[in-house]
Amino acid sequence: MLNLEHRVRVYVFQLGEDGPRYLWLRPKPSAEWPLVPVVGAVGLHEHLQDTIVREVREETGIEKPLHVIDLRKPSKELFGDMGLVEWPFAYQAGAPHQAIPRVVPGPKIGEFHWLDFERAYRDVEGKQDRENLVQLQIRLQQAG
Repeated sequence: MLNLEHRVRVYVFQLGEDGPRYLWLRPKPSAEWPLVPVVGAVGLHEHLQDTIVREVREETGIEKPLHVIDLRKPSKELFGDMGLVEWPFAYQAGAPHQAIPRVVPGPKIGEFHWLDFERAYRDVEGKQDRENLVQLQIRLQQAG
């Protein structure tokens, strides 16, 4: 029997006068982990929207999104009889004329960085994270 785990990958961003900046986290111990977005398991009977808000609050202290964007490209991986489905979303935390929330890292987070697109694309290691970042950047440019 196949056992599926569902997780969200949440790309937190803020819009500023000079364009979007993306929040990337480095889990503890920091020396061993790459930069990642907010990642968390979907609880049993939990809606994706609730998971997104809960995980961002737990890992960053940011309480409420200005806007959530469904990036509509879940990834699926199989490991024998285990499967993982990851649901990518973007979470707008700030805007040019709205206060940017203070990040209060959760206990599992070693460090965090707000990065512009070029730096994020260069520094982030995961192929899927880069693809989602590009998709989000394009959507934000088209909306702006």
